[in-house]
Amino acid sequence: MRNWFSRFTLLRNKTRGHGAILPGCCSEACTHLEKSIELIVDNFYAFKRHWAYLHQNQSGKYRVSEIANRELKEFDYLKSNSSESYTDGIYYYLDAPRRVKLMLSDSDLTDFFMSNGNLSDGQYELISYISGDKKFESSREYSVPITNLPGSQTEGKRKVDGKLHSFTNLPDIGEEYISRKSLEKELTNVLLEHDRYPIITLRGRGGIGKTSLAIKVLKEILETDRFELVIWFSARDVDLLMEGPKQVRSQVLNQKDISKEYCNLVHENTIIDHPIELFSSEMTINPFNRALFVFDNFETLTNPEEIFEWLNTYIRNPNKILITSRISRNFKADYPIEIRGMEEEESRELIKIFSSKLNIQTKLTSDFAEELITESNGHPYIIKVLLGEIAKTGKIIKVERFVSGQEDILIALFQRTFNNLPANAKRVFLTLCSWNSMLPLIALEAVLWRQENEKIDIEGAIEQLRMSSFIELIKEKNEEYVYVPLAAQSFGKSELKVSPDKIKIFADRKLLMEFGVSRNSNLSSGVISRIEQKFKNVANRVDNIEDFQSELPTLEYIASKYPRAYYHIIDVFEEFGDAERSKYYHREFLKQQLPDDERIKLWIKLAELCRKTSDWGGESQALLEIILIKSTPFRQISEAVNRINNYYFNNPEIKTSYYTINFAEKIIDVMIDRINEGDATDYSRLGWLLVNHDQRDDAKMIAEKGLHIDPENHYCKKLLSKLSLL
Repeated sequence: MRNWFSRFTLLRNKTRGHGAILPGCCSEACTHLEKSIELIVDNFYAFKRHWAYLHQNQSGKYRVSEIANRELKEFDYLKSNSSESYTDGIYYYLDAPRRVKLMLSDSDLTDFFMSNGNLSDGQYELISYISGDKKFESSREYSVPITNLPGSQTEGKRKVDGKLHSFTNLPDIGEEYISRKSLEKELTNVLLEHDRYPIITLRGRGGIGKTSLAIKVLKEILETDRFELVIWFSARDVDLLMEGPKQVRSQVLNQKDISKEYCNLVHENTIIDHPIELFSSEMTINPFNRALFVFDNFETLTNPEEIFEWLNTYIRNPNKILITSRISRNFKADYPIEIRGMEEEESRELIKIFSSKLNIQTKLTSDFAEELITESNGHPYIIKVLLGEIAKTGKIIKVERFVSGQEDILIALFQRTFNNLPANAKRVFLTLCSWNSMLPLIALEAVLWRQENEKIDIEGAIEQLRMSSFIELIKEKNEEYVYVPLAAQSFGKSELKVSPDKIKIFADRKLLMEFGVSRNSNLSSGVISRIEQKFKNVANRVDNIEDFQSELPTLEYIASKYPRAYYHIIDVFEEFGDAERSKYYHREFLKQQLPDDERIKLWIKLAELCRKTSDWGGESQALLEIILIKSTPFRQISEAVNRINNYYFNNPEIKTSYYTINFAEKIIDVMIDRINEGDATDYSRLGWLLVNHDQRDDAKMIAEKGLHIDPENHYCKKLLSKLSLL
């Protein structure tokens, strides 16, 4: 199989410099290649599994787009299950859904893109072998060095030492610790309990102080006779250092690692045939009598939910488990303790100690310290990193500017937690981050109801975000307000740039701005709130297309006053599979005054719908509109022209109609005006368009210009060959 792939790359090489095979040899090889591909497709076992594209709806349930072996029905449970969290993408079913990386598609399965090298500037190229289109994705996930990484600063010691009343491998606190008295007291009290709370979870965002708090309290617990054995397991894969986040090696990743680590520490020099069974039994009854097992950075384990169920099954009082984790969902501990930002006095103590350590105390004013505490929301790691930057540059830095520019830090603090949020929580968070303002909770609920074709559990999303420390809820005068701390908001803005919901979110932002930041707003009597309440009532009541039809006259009137309500109408028709009605309301929406980028995306979607329904008249109109918008990226214009050329090739009889000639002239004019933005392939597409409309001399000139840019371009060569035959 490896040999097959090695030889296949020779056939697909583009340039002579890479050893490209001559066309005659490629032609001769095609028959044999086809047979070999058929053998692989028919016999490769992975292709016999159930493959599907998973997309999480706002309700938390999944849209399952079947790719292969749909009769197996292994993904069907996700259509009605909102308790599991999977990133949108292609999956195959093994023992559970397993994501196929480096391969992209969408929930409509319109195309498939596979990695194609060109790794540079933090991104890599993907190519479609169906359409020939290319796209780029972030390579951050694949940028970890392949060499062995160093261990974490908070990794458990490799030997168990006897300390006072206990045997332990507990690590030391790496730096000065700031006491957090209320949290220390709560954790100490619950650890000392003998008959309750066998599992305790410290949860909060990265760098908030979960690990250092656990180590500090456990060192004090060791001075009591509560536990005879304390074992520390570290799954940490990133150390948050003063100079920034650094990748480290995880000590344990799965049940096997955990059990082997335990046996190596506790049953040293003993051969253990079944370490998982041994550790499972010693969680229940331990030979040391009372044992505490600590799992640091639980969320980085390979399968946290499965491991939690395993631990929860076997742990028994008086033994206990202590977990530190950024995950606030999917498993529920017997006793969760939320770790949030430091209290004001604790933050001041942290600033005092570290500014003295860095010898910058004379540079800090009381006003700057106040700003730092407020803007960081008491986040200890952000405070320490910013103080380190001041020591490095010798200058006082604007907190907001510094935080927004620290992409690596923001990713380390928030990315993993964000990825584990359900779709509705992500949607709410990005909406909040789209506008720099504190918002009344009722305003957020009212606006978000208008967009969705499924009922969004906004209350559940807000609670998820609060538990994950992405937001804070502030109560004043019987009203609740939602506040996004600076660091979380900076992270959210970077995620919003690439969010597929970006258009919808900016539409929401316009309505949110109408509410302002007044805490005395009476939303119940506002026009907007009545509109949104109407959509909410419809969403709660409608179960089928016939019921929805009866609501349309009212909804159409609302949409005529507030055009973005068309999103909701279109979504509903798409959910019921009514493509014709969906096309109609796309056109109604496009009659409104919309920004160019939004119009482009709507026309692209309309073109796709028309293509699915074999409506060339509608598709050609949509493609023309895309091309005629001045701000349309040239890449999309070229793709539209490619689609038109393909249609002409399969339907040559339409090229002579008056409509088609007039249509083509407009497109040719735009392509010629902007062709200098394209590459050789784009020149070939313009050339084929000219050929299709009997402008062969111009087509030849265009193809020659394309070859001047790329002498090996296959499409330009093919065009010239076609012209010579003609």
